[in-house]
Amino acid sequence: MLRDDFLTKLKESLLDSKRRFYRNLVYIEKRDYLDDLRSVLSIYNETLNGDTRAYAFHPWVTGSKERFNSIKGLLGNVEDIDYSSSEYYLGKTYDLVVMDLVDNFQPNYLGRLTDLVRGGGLVVMYTDDLTKNKIFRNSIARNGEVYDYYERRFRRKLREHQGIFIIDESYTSIPFTGEVRPTTEKRPLKSIYFPKEIHDLCLTDEQDKVLEEFRIMYRGGKRILVLTAPRGRGKSAVTGLGIAAFIADSDRERRIVITAPSLASVSQIMEFAKRGLDVMNIPNEVEKSDMGIIRSVRGDRFSIVYVSPETAVGEDGDILVVDEAAAIGINLLAQYLNRWRKVVLVSTVYGYEGSGKAFLKYLKSVLEQKNAWTRWLTMSKPLRYAEGDPIESWLYDSLLLNAEITKPKTLDTAEYLTLDKESLFLDDAQLSQAYGILISAHYRNNPDDLMIMADGPHHILKGIRTNEGFISVAQISIEGNLSGSMIDLALKGGTFDGDLIPDRLLKHTRIREVGSMLGWRVVRIATVPELQDKGFGSYLLRMIVEDAKNLKVDWIGSSFMGDPKVLRFWTRNGFVPVHVSPRRNEKFGDFPVVVIRPLSEIAEKIVSIASFIFKEKLLNTLHDVYFNMTPEMSMLLLEASKSFKEVKLSMIHLAKLAAFLQGTSPYESSADSIHLLTLKYFWDGRREWKLDEELEKVLIAKVLQGMPWSYLNSTVGKSRTNSIEAIHEAINLLAKRYYNLDDSSYLGVSLSSLNDEFTTR
Repeated sequence: MLRDDFLTKLKESLLDSKRRFYRNLVYIEKRDYLDDLRSVLSIYNETLNGDTRAYAFHPWVTGSKERFNSIKGLLGNVEDIDYSSSEYYLGKTYDLVVMDLVDNFQPNYLGRLTDLVRGGGLVVMYTDDLTKNKIFRNSIARNGEVYDYYERRFRRKLREHQGIFIIDESYTSIPFTGEVRPTTEKRPLKSIYFPKEIHDLCLTDEQDKVLEEFRIMYRGGKRILVLTAPRGRGKSAVTGLGIAAFIADSDRERRIVITAPSLASVSQIMEFAKRGLDVMNIPNEVEKSDMGIIRSVRGDRFSIVYVSPETAVGEDGDILVVDEAAAIGINLLAQYLNRWRKVVLVSTVYGYEGSGKAFLKYLKSVLEQKNAWTRWLTMSKPLRYAEGDPIESWLYDSLLLNAEITKPKTLDTAEYLTLDKESLFLDDAQLSQAYGILISAHYRNNPDDLMIMADGPHHILKGIRTNEGFISVAQISIEGNLSGSMIDLALKGGTFDGDLIPDRLLKHTRIREVGSMLGWRVVRIATVPELQDKGFGSYLLRMIVEDAKNLKVDWIGSSFMGDPKVLRFWTRNGFVPVHVSPRRNEKFGDFPVVVIRPLSEIAEKIVSIASFIFKEKLLNTLHDVYFNMTPEMSMLLLEASKSFKEVKLSMIHLAKLAAFLQGTSPYESSADSIHLLTLKYFWDGRREWKLDEELEKVLIAKVLQGMPWSYLNSTVGKSRTNSIEAIHEAINLLAKRYYNLDDSSYLGVSLSSLNDEFTTR
């Protein structure tokens, strides 16, 4: 196509998009991109000339500001966005977004910024070459090598969708000829509970209906409201309006606590809560962050405050609102549901803060355990653009946000194989299913993951597949074989990309040989949901272990956010915990865990030492570093370590235990002896028996972590009385097992029976 014809087609499409409220995209990839970029922007100014404009780039990279300044005259009143801060703009909407891809091509940023463009608007991306000298791509490289499977597919997807105009060695226009479903006039509800003034701020019927559902927060007992939707459906806005309506309708003091992975995530909730209060003429004052985002809204008889996910557990208030809940650890969500009576969970189904479908699966299992009354709501109508928008279709396909999986009808032809990544990224059906399986079991996903999987030469894929599709899939990262200089760097506190487990173990054990071993880290392993818990994941893992042994790999390991179900899977398959981060992840509320299965003789020795060191650290610091770890997680970590250490109790300790069992000595008076006996039990890696798990959890929470009695109710679900009874039962069993002590044992000790352990020198 001739250049002039291309620009004419673009102009026609821009005018059509304004009339029908959809978006267009221009993609430029050529060495001399500047003239074409200027022409595209000139055409935009002639036809649409939208007021709100954004330009995204990395301003700190040499040459980036010069490129920006060279076209700034055509951009007019433009907001410049550093990619690294792009999450702060998620609530905004623009007529034009220009993305400089010269220095970096990163799916996360691309997805976020494309979604900021409203219907009738234009997305422009430009680069000299999609694969050369890119920041994120270079971070994936291993020994100077990196694949381009992701970029090839990205280019192909641009040509498979409409509303897209491509400039490279030629000019290609693919105007949108499909149908869109324009947003219909909002129909007022027949009857409303909340004020009409707040309903007037809703843009769609869906928002009106969701707003009315906030009435359930007035009802007695525990009430959970779950609101899910794809991006751009107005769920955050209506949540803010719901908060305002709740406050406006209340005749007493209210405190609403909002949490999310970051303050930026709640910007729209805060903004619309304030709008709702303003329209009801309720006086309020806002506190803003340095970035200008509302941190709190306060009035005479109410407050709406943002707190971090971890802090939210211990907060008090009337309602807890959790935005982007899929990006928060399921263990933390479970604690919210234990602690709070009224909870609103808001999350993206297809988006950049997690896989919504996987999140819903996890959440439903948690809510079933809590037996809480729950209302599930979904929103489907886009607000920023018309239904059927071609750029949304392209984005979901290109970033695989809508990866789907199907259960094979028969398992007769199932086979284990190593996937060829080049072929996989040419086969959309196979890729969608394989990747869909991986994200179906892991709700912490983002678009960058797919590019790492595709382009990383050290990332390999294994699976079990039938003629009809995949049953189980695993993504593996090859790690280790570090140079002496890299080992020194790790020991001195430095970090590097791509060798997560060697880095953690070097810092944890200080053993240099850790870095020289070759290992496989299982990044993800998952099975089709309908076939989970049937042994396919364990079978795939066994086959991977055999492959690794044949290739003389020293160890296989994995690192994951501490989740009891996941940890049970790994320990059941012979993996040993060797490290837990000393810092809880603030977003997810969990402690990252590293597990390893040694395959070589040297790995056996190192893992044995690492396991002992880890167990010692955990038992010695549960009251401090790991005070916030759940008792269940602590229990599973201790149980998985078979390390042994002799713990001795003196005759005096035993007498105090007997007094406690007889009821003549309260817990507080015998706490030192109870603590030692508890340590003896958990250090006994040789025993082939165990206490009931509920008893173990109480011992960990109270005796080892030192939690106040009041905390035990929310952590292990037991009152003070029940907790004391559980400790008494556990100590009775342990004292009998180890020392043949019971509540009839003698309470006193004669001086002659004591050895020289108490002798002062």
